Amino acid sequence: MNKNYIGAGLIAIAIVLFWTLALPLYNGVSDLDAAIKDRESLLNSRSTIIANINDLNKEYQKRIPEIDKLSAIVPSKKSVAEVLSAIDSISTRNGIQLLSSAITAQNASDANVNPYNILSVEMDLNGSYPGLTNFLDVFERNLRLMDVTSIDATVPGLGNTSVLDLVVKGNAYYLK
Repeated sequence: MNKNYIGAGLIAIAIVLFWTLALPLYNGVSDLDAAIKDRESLLNSRSTIIANINDLNKEYQKRIPEIDKLSAIVPSKKSVAEVLSAIDSISTRNGIQLLSSAITAQNASDANVNPYNILSVEMDLNGSYPGLTNFLDVFERNLRLMDVTSIDATVPGLGNTSVLDLVVKGNAYYLK
């Protein structure tokens, strides 16, 4: 009978030790398993985000020429020299003489109305009517976004009516 008590006591001690030592370890392992699953889902989402960023970067690299064209159409900085150089080049190629030009920045009161900043351009030109039409055609197809708001043409004297004095006003744009 003494053997039965010793065996029962050892079994009771084993059960108590199991409940106090092994069961918390088992619960800790199951908690770690849940944490590992959370970390794996977080890692998968981060991997997906990194893959999306890489895809966007590849798409951006493919479209760099288009972005460069857009920045040439509406540049990010005010460049009076570039506008003046373009006007001079266009007028020279079309047989129009650029006598003078005035380029002024937009007024502060107009800044809230337009989504872009504006450079007002006024050009005094001298040339023929076909030269003017060619000038306007090339001006329209120019890569830089510029528009013509008004044209004033006068005949300078009574003798030669093929030459016109021209005043062309327009706008060139750049980003805010």
